[in-house]
Amino acid sequence: MSRTRLGALICAVSALLGVTACGSDPPGPVSITTSDAYSAAIRWYLDNNHVATPATSVSGDGGKPLIVYVAPESGTAIDSQAQASVVAEMADMTDQVTVRFADVREDALDTEAPELPVKDAGVLLIVGAVTQGPPPVDVDVDVYRSVDDQTTFTMRITASGDTFRATAVTGA
Repeated sequence: MSRTRLGALICAVSALLGVTACGSDPPGPVSITTSDAYSAAIRWYLDNNHVATPATSVSGDGGKPLIVYVAPESGTAIDSQAQASVVAEMADMTDQVTVRFADVREDALDTEAPELPVKDAGVLLIVGAVTQGPPPVDVDVDVYRSVDDQTTFTMRITASGDTFRATAVTGA
């Protein structure tokens, strides 16, 4: 039997048995990046804090999207490529959220107000260091609204195909 026929026979038998011998599924994500972690944290916040869409808003704000500031815990500037990736990832949610970036947390705060609230009645996600690597990746995120309203969470960022989600979230 020639090699070509043997290969075809192996493929046919494998197909009948449900075994993939002639090809492979596309590999999963090689690495979770900083922008993947930021996007997952934003989506987690929106999903778990009952953020209203413009059609369901009862806050009297005219249905404006929530302003979510993202700042790195380290105070190191978020590179423009990561910022662009997060904005692109969140493009399907512009009715719910406007994402802004701050190099340091103070850039997102109303320093004139006594409780140092987030500007624009928004929320600030202060994201810890992201160890880029294969999923899952754990990331600390501080959800800050004002001096008296902040909570730190540890999020496990997982992947399903090219979609990243924060799961197994624990908080103080």
